[in-house]
Amino acid sequence: MNAFRQTIAVDANPLLSALRGGRAESALLSDKFIFVTTEHTTWEVKKYIPEISAKSGVLESELFYMLDRYPIISIPPFIYDEKRQQAEALIASRDPKDVDILALTLKWNIPLWTNDHDFDNIPEITTFTTAEILAKIAALLN
Repeated sequence: MNAFRQTIAVDANPLLSALRGGRAESALLSDKFIFVTTEHTTWEVKKYIPEISAKSGVLESELFYMLDRYPIISIPPFIYDEKRQQAEALIASRDPKDVDILALTLKWNIPLWTNDHDFDNIPEITTFTTAEILAKIAALLN
């Protein structure tokens, strides 16, 4: 393992993809990055667990367990609240649910892992898709 691991904020969609059995899970379980998200994002993901369970046949309790075992640090709002106004100005008109994760990304000046195009063309941040995260992991392994 590298002595320095890059911190990356994780949006809801990679987490939802991982719970659905998508490729995002292998990235989340990699030890190449430190993943953080907001408490708001965690609750947003939990809201969709009954739907994922109904569609996948996986018990809700198993999905909650899976989410809890992902090595993601959940950050409370008081840590990034000072960037909330800036985040609202940048993204609230596109999707108000994205304000918290953008505020965290801005506060810590870290990249955001998202597949959500609402974050496109926000020059203040760097975004990575799941494919880009997986490519970074593959490069680190070589």
